[in-house]
Amino acid sequence: MAPSPNRGEEQMFSSMKLFLRSVVLAGLTISPYAQTTQPSANAWSEKSKRAAEDAVARKIEMMRAVAKRPALERVNPSMREVELVCTAALTGQKVGDPIFAGLETYVTDDLSAETEPLKELTLGRFYPAKKWPRYSVIVELSVNSKPEHPVYTVGVARRPSAALEFFAPLFFDVPFKGINEWKKQVTPDCKNRKTETSR
Repeated sequence: MAPSPNRGEEQMFSSMKLFLRSVVLAGLTISPYAQTTQPSANAWSEKSKRAAEDAVARKIEMMRAVAKRPALERVNPSMREVELVCTAALTGQKVGDPIFAGLETYVTDDLSAETEPLKELTLGRFYPAKKWPRYSVIVELSVNSKPEHPVYTVGVARRPSAALEFFAPLFFDVPFKGINEWKKQVTPDCKNRKTETSR
């Protein structure tokens, strides 16, 4: 007949059970939390995002100045532009603005690079300053970006005057027809993205 455990052994076994139970519970709690808080490919600080967008804007202004073109007015991006560029960053696909056709996206690891889309939007003959006096910049981390080697999806939009942009849908062949078609391109993770209210 096996000897019954003494009181000290019982206390030791009880303590071990409590410890193991706490470890299991902690693991169950931490695991889903880690999964739900995993940052997405385009999750980064507002400060870093602002700095990246400012770098592209400076490049645009320099290119205009060197080419002796009149300066453009930089404005906050629209919700449409923000959501479309976010979608391009997450999917790796190019997107465009189906309403004004003034949005181009490209991928780069050098925000100071003079890419062909940037040259076209900044200096191209299809965007005379009188008709397209404004522009906006959106930069997101690309889906292929890595901490040790950031890769960016850049969206630059040439914009008509504020008045024309506001009233343009009235002059469609069928007023306002297809005005929200662009939303079908937007991935769920990019819906209702915030735009900056001040600069």
